[in-house]
Amino acid sequence: MILFRCNVSPSVGAGHLTRCRTLAAMLVERGVACAMAGPEESWRLPGDDALFQSWTPLTWTTGEADAEAFIALAERLGARVAVMDDYRMDEPYQLRLRSAGLTWLQQFDASNPPPFWADFVANGGPRETPEHYRALARNPALEFLLGPEFAVLRPAFCNLPPRKAGRPLKRLLISFGGGDDRGMVVRTLEALMEGPDDLSLRVMSGAGNPGNGSIQSWIADHAPDRAMLAVNPEDVAGEYLNADLAVIAGGTSTFEAAAAGVPMLITAMADNQIRQGLGWQDRGAAIYLGRAPEVNPLDIAAHVAALAADDGRRTTMSRAGQANVDGQGCARLVDRLIGALN
Repeated sequence: MILFRCNVSPSVGAGHLTRCRTLAAMLVERGVACAMAGPEESWRLPGDDALFQSWTPLTWTTGEADAEAFIALAERLGARVAVMDDYRMDEPYQLRLRSAGLTWLQQFDASNPPPFWADFVANGGPRETPEHYRALARNPALEFLLGPEFAVLRPAFCNLPPRKAGRPLKRLLISFGGGDDRGMVVRTLEALMEGPDDLSLRVMSGAGNPGNGSIQSWIADHAPDRAMLAVNPEDVAGEYLNADLAVIAGGTSTFEAAAAGVPMLITAMADNQIRQGLGWQDRGAAIYLGRAPEVNPLDIAAHVAALAADDGRRTTMSRAGQANVDGQGCARLVDRLIGALN
């Protein structure tokens, strides 16, 4: 069995949990049992019963207490391999896992990386390389699994065809993650109201976003014919495939947009998304706008107008995104986890 430790909340967002579900689905498909620890029951979906044999909420008080609770749960379930998708894991936490004899894959915060005692350290960010973090390795056997080739994407985002060159900008997708958008959606919508009347605006949001009510009210009052809010849409891949440009947060959604060939305007909703936004800009797939509190919505409108008039640049950005994400990252991580079980 493989036990997941996942952090999810309105402030953190749902990207960690999406990534864990995707990994668990492939593990279960390959005959490996999984269990989940961390998220409250309110984050549980009907399909999770097929992925996780058990779901144990854990309330974080201190790293020491959480590590001990996680280790006790692993012992009770007979799990010796773990996936730690929680950026609060400092060195003392990891040393407790190591003392307990656990083997684990660790996702980490690139803006504040700890020393690493894990067996595998993973981060799909487009700026991440082993050389950048090698001095932090404490486990001599640690394997770095870094860069977009290790991005965990749902099957619907794998092997998508290239976009047609010169596709006109008719539909813009706005998404600032599955958690609290902190008013960014409405600010963006307000700025785009001065744009072309034929530009359709599609907002994608998570059910955990406390701003959904305000977004829906704003749309009803100001743009009922131009904008639409989709909360936890079933076909997320379809949302990206139907979009011609995306204004998004710098988290998991950037890999989905890249895989679908959607040019991106990226805003960092947290410090750990800054390197990701800059990395996609470096690779030619995006324009990085800056941190959310500092982004001027008028700059968003200006970039949208410029890209609307530049078919060639949108095509170049689209192809750059797809060239960097092959959709096999999940399989690569699963291969390591299964190898650790044997």
